[in-house]
Amino acid sequence: MKKSFTNLIIVLTAAAGFCSASTAFSQTDADVTAKFVDAAKASSDPQLGGIASELTSKVQSLSSAVGGNSAIMGKLNSTLSSLTGGQDSAALASAFKLASSAKLTPEQLGLAKQVGNLASAYVVQKNFASLEGQQGDVATIVTSLRSGKIKDAVPSLKNIATSAKLTDSQKQLITTITDKYVPGFSKASGAMDEIKKLPGF
Repeated sequence: MKKSFTNLIIVLTAAAGFCSASTAFSQTDADVTAKFVDAAKASSDPQLGGIASELTSKVQSLSSAVGGNSAIMGKLNSTLSSLTGGQDSAALASAFKLASSAKLTPEQLGLAKQVGNLASAYVVQKNFASLEGQQGDVATIVTSLRSGKIKDAVPSLKNIATSAKLTDSQKQLITTITDKYVPGFSKASGAMDEIKKLPGF
């Protein structure tokens, strides 16, 4: 009897510890989300706050849908933390890996893709909104990604990706995004650039 009571105490203590850990994890996620939204709203670009709110809403929806899956939660937290810290390439890498996570249901996969789309829209708005002569393309990309109409974004993605006015960091970001939505485009574009260097072209 005494042994059974001792085992019960051990089980209850472990359960309490698990609940505490779960609460702490949930709290960390809330903190990450709040910091990201606050940073976006503090930006001089009013568009970023709206995109950030949509992104965090989808993040929470996916988080609930996967029931606290630690791998997915890690990628979600990493995406928001990286965006908050200005590490946009790392944020995209985490966001894009969500859709390739194993054993996602169709609903979860749809949410994962939406998180990737909104993260991309945020990065494009943040890094390219002031690009000279490309405001129309940026607006098209952002609107299309926010609404999930990927095909509508493709021509504008190609236009920005081939712009001669990009900085090195902008080239890296737009290449990452374009390769996600227009697979193989950067390789084809690079090959075309090499052809143009040949005599007679």
